[in-house]
Amino acid sequence: MSNSLPSSIEVVIVGAGPSGLATALGLAARQIPFVIVDALDTEGHNGSRAIALNPGALEALAAFNPQVSADIVAAGIQGQAMTMVDRNDKTVFRIPFKDNLEAHTQFPFGLVLPQHAAERQMRRGLQRLNHHVHYSKRVTHIAEVAQGSQYELRFESGEVLTARYVVAADGSKSFLRSFAGISFLDPYTNKPSAPGPADLSSVVADVLFDKSTISRLPRNGMQIRLGDDGFMLTGPMLDPALSDEQSQTLFRLYIGVPHTPPSHPDIEYLQKILDERGPGSATTPRDVPKISKVLDSSRFRTRNALADKFMHATKGGAYIILVGDAAHTHGPAGGQGMGLGVADGAELTEAIHACLQAEKTDAERILEAYATRRRGFARHVIDLVQRMSETEKGGAGWGQYLHVNFLWLLTRVPLVKRAMAWDVSGLGRVSLRATEALKSM
Repeated sequence: MSNSLPSSIEVVIVGAGPSGLATALGLAARQIPFVIVDALDTEGHNGSRAIALNPGALEALAAFNPQVSADIVAAGIQGQAMTMVDRNDKTVFRIPFKDNLEAHTQFPFGLVLPQHAAERQMRRGLQRLNHHVHYSKRVTHIAEVAQGSQYELRFESGEVLTARYVVAADGSKSFLRSFAGISFLDPYTNKPSAPGPADLSSVVADVLFDKSTISRLPRNGMQIRLGDDGFMLTGPMLDPALSDEQSQTLFRLYIGVPHTPPSHPDIEYLQKILDERGPGSATTPRDVPKISKVLDSSRFRTRNALADKFMHATKGGAYIILVGDAAHTHGPAGGQGMGLGVADGAELTEAIHACLQAEKTDAERILEAYATRRRGFARHVIDLVQRMSETEKGGAGWGQYLHVNFLWLLTRVPLVKRAMAWDVSGLGRVSLRATEALKSM
């Protein structure tokens, strides 16, 4: 399998995360010439914090590669509901997915699956179509050539490639977005998104628990827990590298903290938080899960950012199109990020396919429509995540008490439950082709 690049191609995808891989799978299905490159020097990684794929993302992939969707589902855990509990383990709400979504999708669940595991299945799908990711290909320079009808990309490896369509799937610090002069703004202040005191601090950790202590940790989906000092989210995971018994005690923890946490929280740090505000911490007798091993941990801050536009065109008809984190970022609440990026990439392949059948002036119009539509979806998701994040911040006092109890009351209404399930499902944010397929169910 050669890792060398062609000198010219119709589409180059820069970045082999979920959005880039979704774009590649869609182009491969439509037999559109492309290459996908990544700056990493090895296949994939396991450092991502994403752990969920919503039904919309699975439908978007299934529209052109049902096998990849099936493989991704088989590798994960089918979350049956979206659940939130308070610090006393009282259920604030439980939104069942099957009851509210099965009439609209073949995937009426929230799939719990780490990003690197989803990427693995997508890469395997590409390989079955005789494509692969070109690793160790860092873009160092880009310029317009041929009277602006193409972009020329230069790589750290010394290779040079020209393409008409450049898909920027290169993350929140996108080199290509910067080259195109596209602003990355906080949608609430319209100022450049940058670290600030309002950013929420969190830790993420993959841990194994003592099996005898996990009765309060659901294995059938993620659970959000509110607390005075912030949220705690638990998500069950599977790992084929572990024994079946170990895998049943494997969870990912997301924990909001009111201070700057250590860069790699250890077992003592994490257990102390669990003892103070984890499941069972407010019961008598206390019944808190006990961590037996920390497999990986890190810290992060979350902030919102939205690209000013998702597409940049030259006068000669070459394009840079943003997908995934290069176009939008937000917090982890609701598990929306990976699914939104996959849906971006899947829909972009439809737009590029339409462009190749159209005149040059029509191509720009098609991509403008795509960019406007996806940007609108991204803004909606940012607003959704922001509302959820405000609730998950937790806190003491009457304000938080009234807010949580109002939410409890509101989610007793079946119509509200259906609306919440639909919103987090992402089914209203899939491509036009996938939408038509859903209508035929």
